[in-house]
Amino acid sequence: MKVLFVSPEVNPIVRTGGLGDVVGSLPLALHALGVDVRVICPKHRVCTQVDSQKHKKPLFCKLGKKSLEGSIMESRLGASEVPVYLIDLPELYDRPGVYSDDHGDFPDNPQRAFALCQAALQVEKITGWKADIIHAHDWMASAVSAYLNADQSRKSSSPRTRSVLTIHNLQHQGVFSHKDFQSSGLPTAYWGMDGFEHNGALNLLKGGIQHADKITTVSPTYALEIRTPEYGCGLESSLQYRGADLIGILNGIDNNSWDPQKDTALPHPIIPTSPKAGKKACKEALLKEFKMQESLEPPLFGVVSRLFDQKGLDLLVEILPKLMEQTVATFTILGSGEHSEEQAIEKLSASFPHRIGAFIGFDDGLARRIFAGSDFFIMPSRFEPCGLAQQYAMRYGSLPIARKTGGLADTIRPIARGESSPNGFLFSRASGQDLWNSILDAIKVYRTPRKFAQLRKNTLLQSCGWEEAANQYAQTYEWALKAD
Repeated sequence: MKVLFVSPEVNPIVRTGGLGDVVGSLPLALHALGVDVRVICPKHRVCTQVDSQKHKKPLFCKLGKKSLEGSIMESRLGASEVPVYLIDLPELYDRPGVYSDDHGDFPDNPQRAFALCQAALQVEKITGWKADIIHAHDWMASAVSAYLNADQSRKSSSPRTRSVLTIHNLQHQGVFSHKDFQSSGLPTAYWGMDGFEHNGALNLLKGGIQHADKITTVSPTYALEIRTPEYGCGLESSLQYRGADLIGILNGIDNNSWDPQKDTALPHPIIPTSPKAGKKACKEALLKEFKMQESLEPPLFGVVSRLFDQKGLDLLVEILPKLMEQTVATFTILGSGEHSEEQAIEKLSASFPHRIGAFIGFDDGLARRIFAGSDFFIMPSRFEPCGLAQQYAMRYGSLPIARKTGGLADTIRPIARGESSPNGFLFSRASGQDLWNSILDAIKVYRTPRKFAQLRKNTLLQSCGWEEAANQYAQTYEWALKAD
């Protein structure tokens, strides 16, 4: 089976978040199953240092009245043999950011998305390699299924190439104007309520949902949630209509990159079967790094997050003063985002410098040390398609405390009657009171060393790799190939 991933980013070549991580990891797991998988991605400015070879045949993209000529550069995904095709169109992609710069989103983002999709359909002509499945990721690649359908409707070739669309976060839909749609070169019949039109505007993700043979999202619970008005972001009707073709597949993490026994960012390795010494050393070092009280007795709660409404960290900010007054718990917080949340966290840290350590920004090494040094990891998301941070935390022996939503509900097994191997805490409502109750429950468990040690071991032995997801995607590709 031959599969082409289409994505605006792929780690380690270019990454802005979880999308790049998935597109950089899942192909490796599929390759291990024997799938001939390749990736196509724009050659952004940050990709210029990547070793690559230029294909001789040119690439052509038509965007309205403008015609662009570029090329395909071929590289490899990290140290693997998985090919990565980089779209060399400097006019569209040679910029300081992937989607935006200091002035905001690039105004020609819809045209940049159309060029990515048009280039994906020229891979066969330029390289001689033909995909059985084109697998698009998120809104910027979602129109590729429509281009594919339009192209194949003009041909009688058989067998048909099929398409799969993965929705990583439904909140990001690629909403633009009808004029932008006219620059796509897609058939005018593809505009309308059963195509790319949504509330009078161009909605790239909706068009992909309407045209893809199969649709996946990144956890089983999220696949159910997005069919409801609460989580559907206005597209719940389209997702209900395509419900028979909508599949939830839980993301994994790269166990080689996230290995507490070998992670050089940690002051001491953590051995999953015997974690006590490693966790103690990492906790002690983390407290020193934040210049906090160095007593190891109080429970240490960690946070690594973007500070936006989705992530629910305002709920923690709301109850932190009360936690300082009524408990001995300590907190280390790493994140950036909304200015008001940043200010509130910095103010609390200044008020309680020995119990709340805060770093506004992002530091990958520090994130890893928080996962390793904390006893508990807080993730009170209002919605969470899959969530990677809770899986990183569990991999490093930090018990997650999270809201019961999306992938958090699928990865965390709470302490409950009948649960044989619990590994964390879940609460239902996005409220400060519910988070407060879960933190108090966690503190009670922490005060019972034997019970706490068993839960920690459960988190460390949790299976978080990509193998199961790769098998499910391979099955989804088979279903797509058999689709009517």
